[in-house]
Amino acid sequence: MPDIAFWNKCNSKCVMCTNMASFSRQDSAQYRLKGQIEKMERYLRGQGPVYLKNADLAGFVSLTGGEPTIHPDFFPLLTYFRRRLPRVPITLLSNGRRFADRKFAEKFCAAARPPFFVAIALHGPTAGAHDGVAGVRGSFSQTVAGLRNLFALGPGLGVEIRLVLHKISLPYFRKTLEFLLKTFPDTGRYRVTAIHYEIEGMSLENHRSVGLKLSSSAAAVDAALPLIKRFADLRLYHFPLCQVRPELRPLCRVTLPPEDRVYPAACRGCRLRRKCLGLMSEYYKLFGAAELKPVGR
Repeated sequence: MPDIAFWNKCNSKCVMCTNMASFSRQDSAQYRLKGQIEKMERYLRGQGPVYLKNADLAGFVSLTGGEPTIHPDFFPLLTYFRRRLPRVPITLLSNGRRFADRKFAEKFCAAARPPFFVAIALHGPTAGAHDGVAGVRGSFSQTVAGLRNLFALGPGLGVEIRLVLHKISLPYFRKTLEFLLKTFPDTGRYRVTAIHYEIEGMSLENHRSVGLKLSSSAAAVDAALPLIKRFADLRLYHFPLCQVRPELRPLCRVTLPPEDRVYPAACRGCRLRRKCLGLMSEYYKLFGAAELKPVGR
């Protein structure tokens, strides 16, 4: 099932956003209730290509943005997707700010019937760190309040907290894990996903500010192993297996389609290749493959 661009507007200005600024300037009519329903019905009838990303992957739907929760038809559209895909796991990608409104969070938890995950990005352990990445003052307090409401109101809701690692956020990685353990100590209630940032959209535009090599990202993750072990479910996205210590390799997931990743010559003969992401293709174009260290048989 596909990644669905739920809405093209956003109430944050994240420095590493994978969308270009032009995305928000598109005509929003195609993302309104009628347009979204027409696209999904065409998709379900198999009437040609409808969605651009992950259309051929089965078993899940991701509702992305922009910021889905500011869609003017958010609840009718959410109800439609849940009704038309009753047993399909749905993940909503969000900055979590609207969930700070308790009534909004209550209505969402009632509509988001399982299997349903909401994935919320946290950019740091303090307002200064988080708001600097999100580009909006006060967003940290809203995101944390939103998480509190979801934990309190949605016992059957799956919650994922996403930590996107780039040059600005990486220095806060360890402190962010400590913040989560202190603020949300019941780690069985959520999962954490640490993601090496993708090089597209505004992250490419802001490369001088956010550009980060995998070796630096992996070193910070390796150093945080004692903290990582304290979480019930922590996953790593976009990391080649050779970049992380053996204890962390079971946490790595291959989440990108084949067309978005490459296996350079350095991967030949690596015994881990079959279970490894390789390199993100855009990362390879920008940084090359000199960091890779194939693991012998």
